[in-house]
Amino acid sequence: MPRSQRNQKVSLTKTSKKGWEMKQSIVSEVRKCVDEYPSVYVFSFVNLRSKLLKEVRLDFREDSRFFMGKNKVMILALGKSEQDEYQDNLRQVSKRLKGQVGLLFTRRPTEEVKTYFKALAVADHAPPGFVHDATIPLPTGSLGDWPVSMMEQFRKLGVVVEVEEGVLVNRKAINMCTAGEPISPEGAKLLALYDKKIATFTMSLLCRWSEGEFEALAEGTDDAMVTE
Repeated sequence: MPRSQRNQKVSLTKTSKKGWEMKQSIVSEVRKCVDEYPSVYVFSFVNLRSKLLKEVRLDFREDSRFFMGKNKVMILALGKSEQDEYQDNLRQVSKRLKGQVGLLFTRRPTEEVKTYFKALAVADHAPPGFVHDATIPLPTGSLGDWPVSMMEQFRKLGVVVEVEEGVLVNRKAINMCTAGEPISPEGAKLLALYDKKIATFTMSLLCRWSEGEFEALAEGTDDAMVTE
């Protein structure tokens, strides 16, 4: 039977009273979910946007719970070693809580969860700093069907623009992004203006835990199946 450390106290040092209360609340909520949901997954994400995450949350709203952004506190809740883990093998879950990851507690069948995340890929506008594998130019000539009032906005984005017969015209070719180089804030805004969605939002499952059994789901993770 899975071991439960329901009454185990967690030490949260070097924090204010308000911060301590918030962290303790997260610890309690995570442990409550361990008790209430049959499965927990660690997932990683790339090019996350709040709007896209909201859509994923809505898809799982009836039978699941997400936790993100508090890796260290979630690790405290689950436990880092065999001695302090909340239930058997949750320490294996804690090992995967590094970087851009989160926890998904769910009652949804395993294959359904895997299928959902495998198919999840949404094109989106690239943020500043994103590195694309191709160059996207903004050539000379007409900038498109933009109102003349957009001239100053284009100029602020580094475009040498003039009005010619009521049409905005680019007088100097530039690159909105260059292959292999981080996109500038101005480049990101230009790409968005032209609706160039070159980033892809994805979420990938790293591992699954259920009733004391741990399963690695992503390549490069160890302990493919651990039971005790």
